Amino acid sequence: MTPAELPIMAIRGPVLTALGQGNRLVITAPTGAGKSTQVPQFLLRTAAIRGQVLVLQPRRLAARVLAERVAQELGEPPGQTVGYRTRFEHCGGPGTRLWFLTEGLLPRRLLDSPGLDGVDAVVFDEFHERSLTSDVTLGLMRSLQERRPDLRLVVMSATLDAEAVCRYLGGCPHLHADGRLYPIETRYAERPASLEVWDDAARAAAALVREGGDGDLLVFLPGVYEIQRAMESCRRLLGNV
Repeated sequence: MTPAELPIMAIRGPVLTALGQGNRLVITAPTGAGKSTQVPQFLLRTAAIRGQVLVLQPRRLAARVLAERVAQELGEPPGQTVGYRTRFEHCGGPGTRLWFLTEGLLPRRLLDSPGLDGVDAVVFDEFHERSLTSDVTLGLMRSLQERRPDLRLVVMSATLDAEAVCRYLGGCPHLHADGRLYPIETRYAERPASLEVWDDAARAAAALVREGGDGDLLVFLPGVYEIQRAMESCRRLLGNV
């Protein structure tokens, strides 16, 4: 699917209109709709936004991966127009306009620049993953807008009580993009689950692979350890298949 085919593109015009007429906006869209990669690009192309766009992410991996993806869509390596910053990583320079950063870094930046000089928009992505840092930072941004009405503020989420956030932001607009629904077939394992979730996952994956068919296989597991063990089990069950 190309960026132009993503569901979020259906509200591109309304997003630009809302941010041209006001400085606050709440956006909801299902996972996979493209909001994390495309909305920041909408802002880059908005005439009213000349400075930097900061996109806050709750996790370091998301900040880096999203920056790399958006840079790829722009035909550039990370660190030019698009960069990222986390506690341990920094990729960008003076010419970087779109920054993906972990949410804990913005309060620190406010200590150095209370007015967020050079920043024209702040995006809170995945805001449903509420934390003390994100809540406090949103309050700080709302207060900052009293001195800087030119600063745009966007809150985005797949699952969010949008109306409550809109009320907190003074009755700002809320835009929603519908996702695409695909048929789902549910199957249950014939044998009881074992204590080793990676072995259960590997057996289920191996069964599907042996059935044949095209496409990819996505397996959800609790953490890195379980993922690595599941990979080992898959190699043992499937070999070079």
